[in-house]
Amino acid sequence: MKRACVLGVVLLAGCTAGTAYRAPELPIASAWRAAGGTMPAPTEWWRGFGDAALDALETRAGAANLDIAQALARVDQARGAARGAAAARYPGGDVGGYAARVTQTLDAGTGQLSRYVPSFPRSFGEEQIGGRLSWDLDFAGGIRRQQEAARAQLAGAEAGVAAARLAVSAELADSYLQWRGLTAEGAAARARVTALTRRQAIMAVRVRTGAAPREALDPGIVALAQAEAAAAALDAASEGQRARIAVLIGQSPSLAIAALAAPVTVTEAPDPALGLPADVLRRRPDVAAAEARLIAAHAGVGAALAEYYPKLSLSGMLGLDSTHLASLVSGDALAAQAVLGLRWRLFDFARIDAEVRAAHGREGEALAAYRAAVLRAAGDVETSFAALAAAHVRAAMMLRAGHAAADAAAIAARAYAAGGISRDALLAATETAAAADGQAAAARADEASAIVACYRALGS
Repeated sequence: MKRACVLGVVLLAGCTAGTAYRAPELPIASAWRAAGGTMPAPTEWWRGFGDAALDALETRAGAANLDIAQALARVDQARGAARGAAAARYPGGDVGGYAARVTQTLDAGTGQLSRYVPSFPRSFGEEQIGGRLSWDLDFAGGIRRQQEAARAQLAGAEAGVAAARLAVSAELADSYLQWRGLTAEGAAARARVTALTRRQAIMAVRVRTGAAPREALDPGIVALAQAEAAAAALDAASEGQRARIAVLIGQSPSLAIAALAAPVTVTEAPDPALGLPADVLRRRPDVAAAEARLIAAHAGVGAALAEYYPKLSLSGMLGLDSTHLASLVSGDALAAQAVLGLRWRLFDFARIDAEVRAAHGREGEALAAYRAAVLRAAGDVETSFAALAAAHVRAAMMLRAGHAAADAAAIAARAYAAGGISRDALLAATETAAAADGQAAAARADEASAIVACYRALGS
């Protein structure tokens, strides 16, 4: 009885069941451990690499990638559901009519009268046309909460599009930069194979002339085989990245990609800048989608609570009904009806309690998922920037080693031209320089991938 009185008072007040959504506190620190500026990342961050081929591929992926197309289709679905939820708050109606011809049986009902009263018609027609109008008054706000949930689901779908675009652009940039690095590594590996092949030929001549024993060929055979295997592996990895790029731009992997035929240019991109943790994480699409799901679940609690209250509706009908088509448009055929409806699950509170408890459970799950998404995002940012710092160090060391090896090869070339060293010594220096070039190319590709990972972690 007490609950019924309270519900009646609330109903008269015309309130909305449930509470307004309030964003929970983000479980993150006020500053990053990693160093960085506070400028936001650019929207088209990949342009920082200064590579026209990458820019062209990113444009194609944005227009043709099928993961993005699926995400956009989900937005269309969510937008339709949101419009449907909004329409439920307003009156709805329909217009209809029919014309029927009825012949009654002589063995039941009023049709039996035709056996004894010849003038009583056994067959008759009926025509009807009219319109109906209905309106759920939504005093408890259940429909409004459902509309709120639908809007949140739409926001989540839109965040899904942003997440898909981010994932595709980052994966494409990473694939392209890896392909570019593998191309440079492959060129260095083939240069090393060439140097080793020539050195092996020189050693074979020495063995044939007796200047070196037969076993002197074995180390060269092993080194050449390993170099050829490494070159073949690099070619296969490069082809794998090319196929990956093709899929990302919505193209069959068996087709050639014009952008990949351009000369390989190596351009460094600036490091992304960090903003404040709360701003950065709320910008990430996956965090935004998780919060949208939380908002929808919170609104679902309000919709479940609205079932405690009575539901009032207004409906009406206005039309024409007659058994004779000729009199259908006369005043006597006019029919009208107005109804005030009441539906109250008065003796079903135990079931409603269960529904509310389930709604609270879904909200709790969504809240935990949101907090987990925030923590994962913060971890991604910290990890990616730490990895970028390490990649910078490794790339700098490999570049230094590459420059030193190149200098050594240049000195060896001058010494060989002056007759100071043998051709084999020159080829050894060339081989070392090629190996160092390959390691430097791999380090720079890893550095570029680390930059892409940072942008992805920032939700750019």
